[in-house]
This record gives sequence, structure tokens and C-alpha cells, in this order.
Amino acid sequence: MSDFNETIEVKYTADNLVDVDYYIEQARADRAAYIASLFRNLFFKKSEKKGKARVSYNLRQSAAH
Repeated sequence: MSDFNETIEVKYTADNLVDVDYYIEQARADRAAYIASLFRNLFFKKSEKKGKARVSYNLRQSAAH
């Protein structure tokens, strides 16, 4: 996750307070990108022949109860 050598720039509002909204939006964007990458890795496979993505149908779905 975080590297101890990583520097973090603190964002401030016009009132010289820490901009919490910025960090909330950044977390949402990071989470959305992570979920999108999981989705791509789960449902799409890259073709070795043409470099195109194709839908993977080898997933098993549990029966609905």
C-alpha cells in the first residue's frame, strides 16, 4: 500500500484548513479505478494473437437461492 519514503502533499482550503473533500474524492477515484481493474481482469482476457480483449465465459455462477 503506502511506501514509507512516499511524500504526501497536503491540500488546504481557502480558509487554510485541510481540504477533506479533496481526499474523499481522491479515495473514491482510487477505489473506482481498483474496482474497474478487478472487473477487467475477471471478465476480459487479452488475446495473444491480436492484442484485443475478449469476454471470458469460463466463470461459474452459483445457483440462486
